[in-house]
Amino acid sequence: MNAERSGCGWQFIDLAGLGRNTGRSYGAALLRIILYPLAMAILLGLAAGVTTFVSHPAPGWLDPIVGILLQYGLIAAAGLALLRSVARSHRRPWRSLIAADLRVDWRRLAIGGGVEFAILGGQLALIHALTGWPWRLSIPAGLPLFILGALLIPLQSASEELLFRGYLTQALGRVSRSRLLIAVTVGVVFGALHLNAHGPLTLPYYLVLSLIFSLVSLRDERLELAIGGHGAINLFAFVAANAGLVGAAIGGVEGGGIPFNWAAIVVLMLNGALFYGITRFLVRVFCRPPSPL
Repeated sequence: MNAERSGCGWQFIDLAGLGRNTGRSYGAALLRIILYPLAMAILLGLAAGVTTFVSHPAPGWLDPIVGILLQYGLIAAAGLALLRSVARSHRRPWRSLIAADLRVDWRRLAIGGGVEFAILGGQLALIHALTGWPWRLSIPAGLPLFILGALLIPLQSASEELLFRGYLTQALGRVSRSRLLIAVTVGVVFGALHLNAHGPLTLPYYLVLSLIFSLVSLRDERLELAIGGHGAINLFAFVAANAGLVGAAIGGVEGGGIPFNWAAIVVLMLNGALFYGITRFLVRVFCRPPSPL
């Protein structure tokens, strides 16, 4: 590794060098990442159509379950396509998307998820204390659908991290020697795929979120903390909305597309600073240095 690529994060970024990096391999990977979710969406549409035709009118559970599978299952399918592409098209271990030692560090995964859950729980408790809102924890009416969503969200979150902070970050490292440019590009693409889901500040919000996870993963030279933190954010939002902590969910799936404001971005930055500092401390205390290849 040359001097220009010897800084923090390059050990992780340069893991793409373990496999093939031809235009054909990236093209095949992109095709799978598009086609796997598309095939799943078509199958879901056919299944929903057949069910509606046979059981006319359509059963009440059909729309919510299809909505959950479309929202979370399609991204998980893209994650599966990515893992297959890394192994078949790039000819490198899929765990090279996570760490140089080609292992999944479950302690880091637990630290990332646990710290983010604690931060979000503290924020929610502070809001309740300042506003006087009562706690309204309740069992979701559609419990089976709630369980399905809670099971799919970790897979969806892990898939996004593997795709953006893993695969795309490493791919851009083949053409750019600027970690900042790589992280910003990843963040813009990440935000663009969520465009207008939460109003005009959607892109800035998700750009900041992506930069936080890029900073954490490149500083740690591993992806587990980001996977755990991302999963905790999505799961906490899903549980809070559907268990009545922040109001009823729309369609029984999530808290709806509530518009972001600048205060939300400031809170996110404070959350990111806490997440970075606490996880770094806990990793030093509880995790041994990664083993070399």
